[in-house]
Amino acid sequence: MATPLAGDGVLALIPQEVVNSIDPVQSSPAPAVATATFGGLPERSPILIFVYFQKAIRSELDRLHHGAVSLATDGSGDVHSLAERCVFLYDIYQHHCNAEDAVIFPALDIRVKNVARTYSIEHKGESHLFYDVFVLLVSHVKNEDRIRRELALRIESTKISFGQHMPKEEKQVFVSEDHFRRELASCTGVIKTSLSQHMSKEEEQV
Repeated sequence: MATPLAGDGVLALIPQEVVNSIDPVQSSPAPAVATATFGGLPERSPILIFVYFQKAIRSELDRLHHGAVSLATDGSGDVHSLAERCVFLYDIYQHHCNAEDAVIFPALDIRVKNVARTYSIEHKGESHLFYDVFVLLVSHVKNEDRIRRELALRIESTKISFGQHMPKEEKQVFVSEDHFRRELASCTGVIKTSLSQHMSKEEEQV
């Protein structure tokens, strides 16, 4: 599956200098005094990697929803490219959530009880939102076996994560092409709103 090139989407918003600034090989042995801050964080804080990654995910959510709205309103763009962007965003977000669940939230849980459990539950709920979009897309991607396989794989992975609690997958039936496009724009809007609110809560907590 093709991923966005440098200068586009998630990859474009992860600044290399932040990674370098905390690299023990490249950092000065003497402690540096930060001269700039981001939301009150020193410019060399490792938490900035977390913040920048969430900023990048928000940007990609905006692009995905904007693409779906454009498709619904003026017919620009295509379902295939939206499906690829959605798969890419889902994979990035899942890796990000896994890192949070493994590292950040257990550390927070020491100070604030049940933080890790609460956010893990929310992560599962967000997977369900992606599931709805994948089911929507797979019903409408025609003559594209590769992307249909990619969507089917993500549908199965979300089913496994939910186990017995996942609703039965149903074939999507649409009155018209316009109906499908409106549903897609609506679902991507729900994902954008839900994930943005979730990440804002996480950043405040961290």
